[in-house]
Amino acid sequence: MKSVLVFFLLFSCTFLSAQKMRIGLYSANSVKEFQLAIGSGQYLLNATLSDGSNQSVLLNTLAQARFKINGAVIQFYQAGTYRFQASQFELIQMAHEDFCNWSVPALSTKTRAYEGDFELRIYKGNLQLINVLPLETYLEGVVACEGGPGHQKAYYQAQAIISRTYALSNLQRHQKEGFQLCERVHCQSYLHKRTGSALIDSSVYQTRSIVLLGPNGDYFPTYFHANCGGQTCEPQDVWNEQITGLQSFKDTFCIHTKQATWVKRIPLQTWIDFLTTQYDFPLTDSLSYALLQEFRQPERSAFYLHPVYGIPLRDLREEFKLKSSFFDAVVVGEELVLSGKGFGHGVGLCQEGAMQMAKKGYSYDQILRYYYPGARLVLPKE
Repeated sequence: MKSVLVFFLLFSCTFLSAQKMRIGLYSANSVKEFQLAIGSGQYLLNATLSDGSNQSVLLNTLAQARFKINGAVIQFYQAGTYRFQASQFELIQMAHEDFCNWSVPALSTKTRAYEGDFELRIYKGNLQLINVLPLETYLEGVVACEGGPGHQKAYYQAQAIISRTYALSNLQRHQKEGFQLCERVHCQSYLHKRTGSALIDSSVYQTRSIVLLGPNGDYFPTYFHANCGGQTCEPQDVWNEQITGLQSFKDTFCIHTKQATWVKRIPLQTWIDFLTTQYDFPLTDSLSYALLQEFRQPERSAFYLHPVYGIPLRDLREEFKLKSSFFDAVVVGEELVLSGKGFGHGVGLCQEGAMQMAKKGYSYDQILRYYYPGARLVLPKE
């Protein structure tokens, strides 16, 4: 039975690699208007009008357009002039490397360039933009966003494999919204198209269809983060869930990288108010107050001070926007000084650790086996 499941996943992975992904863009924003500029090539704009008929416009390089919500329809402006309105629009890429530049006038964010096709429609009173493109092209953009430039091929290959595995195992994550994954970090960062880096693109291509599987033949949970601070985190300390194949371990590869340490100062009264309001921290108890003066975390813990107080470190990280839950704390005057390690949730692969491993000559499969000892690499059959 297990061999049948593995075969099915192999077939599915190979098949989906050639299929289209549906990625929600600007998914966390309430968007009433999009601006578009054709960055390169040509796009065919297809509109579905309110009477059910269709209208098409060919947009060439540097052509500019605007899509603005107006009740139950979307108004289309070209070069500043109103053209017509429709219930939804579709932009069809005429050649593989054609791309569009998108921006939202109401947001102070940079213009984003994306390849592939696009769908534009109204969803819950806002404009919804969906990028439709092949899985491997999407991964080239993800690896460029997640990894950045200047790293070794082995790291990019490892990132491509875990990003592919993650994408294929989370295809239903945003099903209710009409797409599969979004562009945000919780689905993998996809803030722009591939950069044109031959090193990144070749790393994705050379590992095409390769995935990580768990002991039962299903996709392995390939969680990753920027820097673990020298020790990865137990999944249950982050999500209250044990995940087979992922456990905490010491990682010395990342401890001298740029995001290995951090410091943050918080007004002591702000910290105390949160503890007493949310967790009924016994501030008047002399022993508890003494513990509050200094907290040391030589190894990753699940709770602040002591489990008896029931204060999860993950809650403190979220409330005070800390880079990680791996920190020491000491009271200095009217402040609490936090000396932290790492950046991110700490579960799974440490990206800066993987980058250092690649620099030291480790191959992508050695990197993956180090961070995911419970997984196995599965290569597609020729």
